Amino acid sequence: MKAYPQVDRLLDQSEKMQCCAHSTNSLIQKGLYRRYLAGDLAKPYPGLYSRHEYWNRLNGAEQSLHMARTLRGMHPNWVFAGLTAAAAYGFEHQWFLHHEITITLSTHGSYRPHDKLHVIYSPYPKHDATIASGIPVTNKARTLVDCGNTQEFRGALPVFDSAAAGGLDEAALMKECSLITQDCSKIIKLLRYTNAASDNGGESFARGTMIEAGFAEPRLQVVIVDPATGQQYRVDFLWRTDDGRSIVCEFDGTAKYVDPEMTSNRSIQETVQLERNREQGLRRAGVTDIIRLTFNDVLQIKPMVAKLRRSGVPMAS
Repeated sequence: MKAYPQVDRLLDQSEKMQCCAHSTNSLIQKGLYRRYLAGDLAKPYPGLYSRHEYWNRLNGAEQSLHMARTLRGMHPNWVFAGLTAAAAYGFEHQWFLHHEITITLSTHGSYRPHDKLHVIYSPYPKHDATIASGIPVTNKARTLVDCGNTQEFRGALPVFDSAAAGGLDEAALMKECSLITQDCSKIIKLLRYTNAASDNGGESFARGTMIEAGFAEPRLQVVIVDPATGQQYRVDFLWRTDDGRSIVCEFDGTAKYVDPEMTSNRSIQETVQLERNREQGLRRAGVTDIIRLTFNDVLQIKPMVAKLRRSGVPMAS
């Protein structure tokens, strides 16, 4: 294949700028396309390219921001919205939800949504728009409203929880609701269950799934003290039942045992032993049941429901 040094320079420059490669020079753009056809490049969005090895190292939120930064230059009138804006603000959410770029426009104009572009139509698309992560985005309140209206409850709850941790302006949300024609009952429900105490987006996603499945809302990040050692343990979820039982649920992931940042560089054996000590301490403190949920348990719903029912987690009244 004919070498195009300009293509490699553009790819290098794009990676440094954390965006995708695109050129207004037709020859360079054709060179990118040929490299894509040869299997050398990824094409995450029409006309945008990236080296596979670089692209695959990015999570879904980072990939969306890379595309959005490039699209900003191609479409300077676009304002990014929904999960794309949530990623720009750094709000917690599940990366696998990033199927498309989301923008907001007042009219259809010459832009038509496709499988990589979702358009939210609004009479005031640029109302209080701002810049975050290098792209123009809807204001925080509007971003939350759009996420709440376009995502499932369990997908939107992490966005609301993390926004609440940074200070959630409910009045601003209600104002944004008044500016759109959609019913905002989903936003009201999300606000009812929003909890800034959630430790991360995964736990918020799990809690949202529990609530949707009909279980009672758990207490979050409760500190339990081992009466024998005085050691304090913070648990992800806790239910206290009418018959006096204390049920703890821990949202686990394989990273808990293999990610050096999460294990403080301890060996797997040391980490497992600390988990055993933790469980023994919790039981000495009166915890009757300890449930461990994986991300797949929560994602698939049924395995999570089976585990919670088996341990007698109460249903919502």
